[in-house]
Amino acid sequence: MNDKIMVSRALKGPVRRLAAEHVMDCYVVWDFAENKDGAQQFLIDYMDTFHDGFVAGQFYNFPCFPSTVPNLKAEISNDPRAVPANKYAVLGDVLDWATNVGYPGYATAGIDEAFKAFLIPTMFAKVARGDETPENAASAAEAEYKRIFDRWKGK
Repeated sequence: MNDKIMVSRALKGPVRRLAAEHVMDCYVVWDFAENKDGAQQFLIDYMDTFHDGFVAGQFYNFPCFPSTVPNLKAEISNDPRAVPANKYAVLGDVLDWATNVGYPGYATAGIDEAFKAFLIPTMFAKVARGDETPENAASAAEAEYKRIFDRWKGK
């Protein structure tokens, strides 16, 4: 089955290709962290050795700093586990068209909660199954988004 499933670039809209990926890394050191210096040093060390993690993770997490995987295109174009080996070559320019969830804004706690709640896919699924009208499904999703963002307002 692996050889029948392929990957494509994000579809191009009227302006450009753009897709919000769900595995983009976002790191912070909380103000209340007990060991801020240690946490910051961990992140520095992690970025310094990101390439090793990229390879060990079988290319799952793409770099947030392109210089940490300078040969990205070549590496993903020759994956010995993939069928065919160049299956992921199409992602060679992914850093040019992938963005954070929440774009054009920031990845926030509210965005994270809303994304993990699958509100948009659920809205479309309800309409596609005939369980809801488009208007009712959109209203329900909007109400849930408002509830989530009201909860995070000011935090």
